[in-house]
This record gives sequence, C-alpha cells and structure tokens, in this order.
Amino acid sequence: MAGINSAQVYLPSPDQSGTTGAIAVAALGTTAPTDARTALGASWSTGGYVGEDGLSLSLSRSFTPIKDWSQSTVRQALTDFDGKLSFPFMQIDEFAADEMFGSTNVTATAKSATHGNELAIGIGAEVAPSKSWCFNMKDGERRVRVYCPEAQVTEIGDVSFVPGAAHQYPVTLSAYPDSNGKSIYVFYDDGDYVVSA
Repeated sequence: MAGINSAQVYLPSPDQSGTTGAIAVAALGTTAPTDARTALGASWSTGGYVGEDGLSLSLSRSFTPIKDWSQSTVRQALTDFDGKLSFPFMQIDEFAADEMFGSTNVTATAKSATHGNELAIGIGAEVAPSKSWCFNMKDGERRVRVYCPEAQVTEIGDVSFVPGAAHQYPVTLSAYPDSNGKSIYVFYDDGDYVVSA
C-alpha cells in the first residue's frame, strides 16, 4: 500500500559482528539468498572492514532510437546493460587479496617468533575469479541485502600509501546475468514484524 511510511526509509550500515564482515563470497552455484534477513550458509566466507565510502551500485543502460519513415523516434531499443558495484577494501588480508587478485597470487604466512602475520600479493596481467557476492546491511530492525549471482573484480582504483589515511584498495565488481537474466538482486526488509496476539 502506497503512502508515508518511515519504516521504508533506509539508512544502511554494514551488518557485521565482531567476527563476521558485511561482505560475503561463495563459489558459483552456491544456493542464492532470497530475502534480506535469512542468514547465509556455511558455504559463504566473509571479509573484514570496508572504507567509509561504503557500497555503490551503478546501473548503465544504452538505447538505440527506432525511427519511422519521417525520422520520428517511435521506440527505444535497449542495446546495452551493465551493472557494477564498487567499494574500498580497507582491511587488507588474505580474503581481500584472494578476491582482488586470485588465490594463486596470494601467500599468507602465519606469525612466528621472528615476524608477524605476512601477506604477499603478486600482481600481473590476470583477472580475478568470478564468484557469488553478497552485501549485508542493517538499519535498526531494517535489513538490506545486495546479491550478485556472478561477479568479479574488474577494476582496482588508485592505491595510496600515505600516513594519516587508511590504506585502501578501491574495487569495482562487474556483475553478470544468471539463468533468469538478472545480474543483481536487491532485497529489503522494513523490520515491521506482525505482532501475534
């Protein structure tokens, strides 16, 4: 029902706990979420902190005008669609490195008496693996979830190594369509539960 409802005004922040991040990835074909609230299964692994810019969703559609004999536009034909998500990895760990560069290019070594936890990343002319991605957000009892059945990191922005600012890798995911022709799903739950008598 249309009308004024403040429960449907969302101020999403990351839905994370002390040990679980708001970004999750899984192998392609993993059971897809169908709502904003149901917990993801054990097949999903989660990442850590994301920078303050949060998650951005970008949708691009291109159209070609269809003209009649008089050169008047009578229709618009969709000729291109592109869905992308971008966010900055701020917690630089094995999870982030694997998703950006592929696990074969990442070596993690546990801390010892002579060094801390070590991470080595090899960067070259290679593409990141395609996986299923899920982004979980909350606002009080409200929940928002963005799900990509298949996406991969296709862009990494400029990375700065400077004092006084968090070291971040700004990444862009390209989302690809599933068997239903959908590349991105956005789920909302306004948290307005039915109260039983």
